[in-house]
Amino acid sequence: ADISDFLKPTEEDMISFEKMKGLHEAYEIIDDAITMGEKFLVLADVDADGCCSNAIITRYLRRCGADVECIINDGKIHGAEHLDLSLLSDIDIMIIVDSLNNDPEVYKRILDTGTKLVVFDHHLPEQRLFDANLDFVLVTSAKDYPNEALSGAGVCMKYVLYADEMNLTDYSDDLWVYAAIGLIADMSDMSVPENRYIAYRGL
Repeated sequence: ADISDFLKPTEEDMISFEKMKGLHEAYEIIDDAITMGEKFLVLADVDADGCCSNAIITRYLRRCGADVECIINDGKIHGAEHLDLSLLSDIDIMIIVDSLNNDPEVYKRILDTGTKLVVFDHHLPEQRLFDANLDFVLVTSAKDYPNEALSGAGVCMKYVLYADEMNLTDYSDDLWVYAAIGLIADMSDMSVPENRYIAYRGL
């Protein structure tokens, strides 16, 4: 390939939305919750990819008119393992970004409060998470997706791009920078065309 193709990737390098399992299911749940005026809580880890994932989803939802709160884990705490369930007392739907807990009990505790749950992540899920048959949506680049090197912020960027396409909006146009930072901070493989395009757009 010509070196210019490498240095100047194009939108054609983005992988089809259809390749990312759970993306449409997440859209349906989130879009319905926005329409119904439900309240959201976004949870992220404290690292750069987590904070950028949080920024993408939170800013996008607010532009859609959603009522959104966000929290960031303290220090080395990962995911929702130590979540104070009292925070969900007035929350209808929780979105966890860049944080995967493979212990099904972590998500069962959340679901038992009546809160709907969507997880956007890039870590490899274990089979026991699927065997538990919990009623939540997992969108991950780590399973059955052609770009396993996509970071959490990259997964979140894929979601907001898809939601824009479905709703004929452009709320994601200035969020590329967060996806780029998340990818680069997580030292994602930049030989992958999709990652290179996201970084190119963000920078």
